[in-house]
Amino acid sequence: MTLVEMMVALAIFAVAMGVVFTFLVNSRRSYENISERVEYQQTIRGALSLISREIRSAGCDPRETGFTRFPVADAGQLRCRMDLDADGVIEIVEPAEDVIYTFLDATDELTRDSGSGAQTILRNVNNLVFQYFDADGNPLGPVPLTANNRALIRFVEIDISGESDRGEPVNYATRVLIRNN
Repeated sequence: MTLVEMMVALAIFAVAMGVVFTFLVNSRRSYENISERVEYQQTIRGALSLISREIRSAGCDPRETGFTRFPVADAGQLRCRMDLDADGVIEIVEPAEDVIYTFLDATDELTRDSGSGAQTILRNVNNLVFQYFDADGNPLGPVPLTANNRALIRFVEIDISGESDRGEPVNYATRVLIRNN
C-alpha cells in the first residue's frame, strides 16, 4: 500500500465519519426538542385536567346552601366554588372548595389559588382565555360576566397557547360541561 492510497483511504474515512457525526448530532438535537415539547404538552394536559375537574365540580351543593358557583368569570380569571365534603361550608383546605385560576400576562404564568396563596401551575403561557357558554351552546358575554350571566354558565371553554423552553408552540383547547346546574 502506497502513501497516496493511504491518504485517499483516510480522506474517504474522514468524510464518512463527518457525515455520521453530523447525523448523530442532528438526531440528538431533534430528540431533545421533541422530548422537551412532549414534557411541556404533558404539563399543559395536567393543568387542563385539574382545571376541568374543578370546573365540572363547581356548584356541587348537596345541602343546597345556595352559594354562587362562579363568583368570578372573566377572560383570564375564573373562580369556582363547590362543597365537596357536603358539610355546608366552603373550605380552603385540600381538596379545595374555592379555587381561583388566573392568567398573569406579565409573567406568562397560570396560577391556582385555593386560599393559601397563588401557586404557579403552568409557565411559558402566551395566552389563556376562558370562554363561557349557556345550555344551548351560545356564548355568554361580555366578560367579566354579570351575576345573571354567571348563573347561566353550562360550558367553559379553555384555550391555552404556550411554548416550550426551546420556543416550540403548543396549543390546547377543551370545553368543559358543568355537572351541577
